[in-house]
Amino acid sequence: MNLTDEDLAGLFDLGREVCRSGEGILPVLRTRFPGLPITQCPASDISDEPFRAGEYFDLHLLDTRDHCWKVTSDPLAATGLLLAMHRGTI
Repeated sequence: MNLTDEDLAGLFDLGREVCRSGEGILPVLRTRFPGLPITQCPASDISDEPFRAGEYFDLHLLDTRDHCWKVTSDPLAATGLLLAMHRGTI
């Protein structure tokens, strides 16, 4: 799945609204973006610079094409997403 800047901005905004509401973020995003691998972890577990930093989570792009997933800064190489959740939002 190729992620456009518009997709990523919309996903980030939707995620922020879901976190504000207290609803679980993964089920909402997985429903909105079926087939896109989306996972989460505590922000303290990842040291890479985020693609976009936010109040509730930092968004990292993942390249999932090989056996081992890796963080990428290239939206054209992104085939998955990692939400690094800030304290109190996981």
